[in-house]
Amino acid sequence: MSIESLIHKLDGEYSLYAKNLKTGKAISWREHEVMPSASLIKVPIMAEIFRRVEEEHLDLDDTLTMKREDQVSGSGVLMDLTPGLKLSVRDLTTLMITVSDNTATNLLIDWVGVDAVNHVIRRLGLTHTALERRLQRVPTERARINRTTAYDMSLLMELLARGEAISAAVSEQMVGILQRCQAPISIAPAMPPSEVPATLPRLKVAHKTGSLASARHDSGIVSMTNGAYVATIMSQGAPESVLLRNITRLGRELYRALR
Repeated sequence: MSIESLIHKLDGEYSLYAKNLKTGKAISWREHEVMPSASLIKVPIMAEIFRRVEEEHLDLDDTLTMKREDQVSGSGVLMDLTPGLKLSVRDLTTLMITVSDNTATNLLIDWVGVDAVNHVIRRLGLTHTALERRLQRVPTERARINRTTAYDMSLLMELLARGEAISAAVSEQMVGILQRCQAPISIAPAMPPSEVPATLPRLKVAHKTGSLASARHDSGIVSMTNGAYVATIMSQGAPESVLLRNITRLGRELYRALR
């Protein structure tokens, strides 16, 4: 079944862009459609952190203090810890990606600034991506929402995979953090499908997910024995649990088409 035929059978709205980095083969569906980014926006925030490491000699061991007013609901662990805790920029960045910690994210946004994140977004060529505000703050500071597209996120993942996101050294560090993301993988099977010979090793995936009540996304780099591909699947317009099941199904089809 083609990707397009499958999408037509699924509840919700979808956009995706995937590309085999060795062959150049690409698969797309409404890849430039702008959607709420949810936690995918945390990857460009990480890029600005590592730009400062590379170009401004930021020390990742510098610390920030978490105050009670910094603690917000949603994903992560910091919302349950004691205010006054000091955390390194390294640990905050890791928490932001691996467990999608919203409090860590806001501390980092406050530290680097919204404008700085949007500057690096433009520098990386992500033309339809923007950070508009911090996460889970009530009332919201701005009416507009953080946003991105499947194409933009796959472009960022390709730059990371090729070592071209700021520099090869920091690209490698960012990929290493993305490989530790603890969220379920949707852009590829967790293990190769049954028709793939058992002698093949497990796929290595570096990725970031995002979710809202009626949205679910996954974006990352899938490394295989014969190469790698980048993929982003974004979805909205149905319950998050339904969308997660559906984008996981789409991810399996992308793997079969691009391996």
